[in-house]
Amino acid sequence: MSNQPRAQLYHLVKSLSKSEKRHFKLYANRNFSGKELKFLKLFDALDKMKSPEEDKLRAQFSGLKPSQFSNLKAHLYDQLMISLRLLHHMDPSIRIHELISFAQVLYARGLYRQSIHQLDKAKVLAMDQRDNVALLEIIEFEKQIENRHITRSSTDRAEMIIGQAAEIRSGLIEEGMWSDLSLKMYDYYLKQGHAKNKAEYQDLNNFFNEHLPKGEFEMGTRGEVYKYQSYVWFYFITQNFPKCYFFAQKWIKTIEKSPKLLKNEPELYLKGVHNALSSLYYCNAPDRFQQQFIQFENYVERLELKDKNVDKICFVYLETARMNSYFLKGDFSNGIKYLEEFIPQLEQREGSLDMHRNMVFWYKVACMYFGASAYKECIHYLNKIINSTGFNLREDVQCFARILNLIAHYDLGNDDLIDYQIRSTYRYLLKMDDLQKVQKLVMKFLKNSVFMDRSDLKQPFMQLRADLDVALEDKHEWRPLLYLDLHSWLTSKIEKIPVEQVIKERQIGKR
Repeated sequence: MSNQPRAQLYHLVKSLSKSEKRHFKLYANRNFSGKELKFLKLFDALDKMKSPEEDKLRAQFSGLKPSQFSNLKAHLYDQLMISLRLLHHMDPSIRIHELISFAQVLYARGLYRQSIHQLDKAKVLAMDQRDNVALLEIIEFEKQIENRHITRSSTDRAEMIIGQAAEIRSGLIEEGMWSDLSLKMYDYYLKQGHAKNKAEYQDLNNFFNEHLPKGEFEMGTRGEVYKYQSYVWFYFITQNFPKCYFFAQKWIKTIEKSPKLLKNEPELYLKGVHNALSSLYYCNAPDRFQQQFIQFENYVERLELKDKNVDKICFVYLETARMNSYFLKGDFSNGIKYLEEFIPQLEQREGSLDMHRNMVFWYKVACMYFGASAYKECIHYLNKIINSTGFNLREDVQCFARILNLIAHYDLGNDDLIDYQIRSTYRYLLKMDDLQKVQKLVMKFLKNSVFMDRSDLKQPFMQLRADLDVALEDKHEWRPLLYLDLHSWLTSKIEKIPVEQVIKERQIGKR
């Protein structure tokens, strides 16, 4: 997704539904005169564009100076936001802040009782939504009014407000600490991926334990979810997937016990299910995975996708799980048929997805083609990761994209490129401090095998597999297996059968 400010307006326009576009045009024509509607012309131009091409857009407004054109875009952006807020003003979270704004307007006019009345309505809605942050903001505003003015709104109002503020503040303290810890764990994962050695594991373990909230405040449902999120991320990063699944299930069931939270924040529930499915995938539990995946599909089918954010999340999590189901079964033949439908959908959504999501999808697509022995297609999608610049997310995926690229070139017989690829990959892994025993063994083998007879590599492949088994006795060396199924690849080379057959036979207990 483009981070350039000039693309933001384009993506906002493209995110609008037909009803939202119609509402915006009605709003614009109702509130502005014909001479002021130049921003509507800009809106129509953006709506017709297939991609954010600034030069073509600028050419349609050649009579404007660069500063005037920038102001026009900023004006359109503001008016779009106002129109969307007006259209969706009954959304609970928007409505709460709208009522607080009404209270501020009334307070500024000296209408204190009316201001308090608006705050009372906002408070009821915030309590219904269990939005403690907004609730504390409302109560602090009430305290401000009562401190400065004699409203006579209630004889015991001061004590009631103080009691409410104290109760909410104490709950928010621990909730905020869990929320902070969850975010820190997620940020670590986005930047580093899974812990790759004992030192990283120990550092992360110490950090996590030092930042565990020590209080015993009563938290709401959202606070409990933040707590389970923190544990999910910790165990996911440290590759303890059974524990990760355990806490993901607690996360899911906590939200299921709160129908209002489930209804108002389905994305929180969807993320919990996504993490449960990811844990089952890494646990190599195909039966339990398939059972939970079917339940997930049924839930999404029943879900009213009115929110584009929820629609985007459903796409990401459903398609991630769908691809993982093909990997678990080793069904690469049908997997690449699925990609014929999936890739156009991904390309259509690519601009609205963040770089992290795009990169993970590209890697999974490459792995699917690799499993089906379609090495050229595999390399094509790996190059989308390798050649991308300007982001520092998921260094683990970037590293393993280079290793898989190296193996794909080897399987294609591009011996003339192997030496260069190895040196390039080696330099990159050193730079990222990501050289583990497993990577070293694979690259050493590939470098040496270039000079061997390709028709007589059974023994060297068997030796590599034996060396990997020794290296993997250290659990901190398991991380590469999360990204590359090296054992299946080696077995396919040794027995001269497709990777797909190796995985299918393993799943039905023949290996």
